[in-house]
Amino acid sequence: MYPRAQALDKDSPFIFVPEGQGSSSLVYDKRTSMEDFNSLQFLRLLQLTDSALPIGSTAHSFGLETLAVEGDLDVTQLESFLQDYVMEAARLEATFCRLGYRLTSLTEQDKLLEHWLELNNRLSAFKTARESRVASATLGRRFLQLVASLEDEPLLLDLQKVAKSHGVDIHYSPAFGLVGGILGVEETTVVLAYLQQFLQSHIFTFQRLLPLGQSQASAIMWRIKPILLAVADQSEVLALHPEDIAVLMPLPDLASMRHPTLETRLFVS
Repeated sequence: MYPRAQALDKDSPFIFVPEGQGSSSLVYDKRTSMEDFNSLQFLRLLQLTDSALPIGSTAHSFGLETLAVEGDLDVTQLESFLQDYVMEAARLEATFCRLGYRLTSLTEQDKLLEHWLELNNRLSAFKTARESRVASATLGRRFLQLVASLEDEPLLLDLQKVAKSHGVDIHYSPAFGLVGGILGVEETTVVLAYLQQFLQSHIFTFQRLLPLGQSQASAIMWRIKPILLAVADQSEVLALHPEDIAVLMPLPDLASMRHPTLETRLFVS
C-alpha cells in the first residue's frame, strides 16, 4: 500500500501523490489560499489567450489578406496601419469584452441570458462584412464550447443553448470577457489579455502574408503595447456609455467583402 497524498511542505499549495513504484505526480490542492486561487485562474486565462488554442483563430484574417494580396498594405506601412486598426477594431472588441465580463455580476439568470443575446446581436450589427461577422461568431462559439469542456460551469452550457435556440451568434470578444468574469480574474486584466491576443493574432496573420520576420514582428508588438493600454482605458468609458460605441473601418470592411473573390486564399476570412 502506498502512502496518502501529502503536502510538499507546510507552505506549498501542491500535494505529492504517489502513483506507483517509479512514478508520482504533483496535484494542485483545492485547499489553497485565495491568492493561490487567483494565480491559478490567471494561468488559466493565459492559456485561453494562446494562439495555439484549438478554436481556429489562425484560419482567419478578417479581410486583411485582401489588403496584402491587392498591394494596399506592405511591411513599411504595417506598424502605422496596426496602430490605427487597433484604435478602431480592437477598441470595439475590448468594449464588448468588458460588457461580456460585466454580465457575470447579474444575479438573475434570466436577465443575464437576455442581456447575453442582446450583447451579441448588437455586436453583429457593427460587423457589416459577412465573412468577418461569421469568423467572429465561429471563434466565439468554439471558444465557449472549449471552455465548457474544461470548466465545470453550467452557465457556459446555458449560454450556448439560449443562443442556439434564438439563432443568435456568439461572438469571440464578449465570450472571452464573460469567461474571464467566471474565472474571477480582474476585469481590466481580462481586457488586456484579450487585446494582447488580438494584436498577436493579427501579427501572426501578417507574418504569413508579408515578408515580416520574427524580430521585426516582436518589435512592432512591443511598441504597440502603450496603445493597448489606451484602448483598454477607452473601452472602460464606452462600456459605461454603450450608446456612444462607434467604429469606422471602411478599408478593412470592404477588403473583407472582397475576400471571397480572391483567386487563391490562405485564410477562410
